Amino acid sequence: MIDKTFKWFTSADPSKYEGQYVCIVGKKVVSADEGPEVAYSAARKNIPNKEIVIWKVPTSVNSIF
Repeated sequence: MIDKTFKWFTSADPSKYEGQYVCIVGKKVVSADEGPEVAYSAARKNIPNKEIVIWKVPTSVNSIF
């Protein structure tokens, strides 16, 4: 699951999430926030029984993707 999510995430355009933590389930961003705890709590509340992957999107997205 993580490999597919990572592959999707690195090919997606995360520029609208620059500087934020994003929580991803499958191939969908389910929450984002500047604080990892807030982002994860929101994701867990809405999707309690799925694996949630959390990543921080750098502020210079274009420099890594």
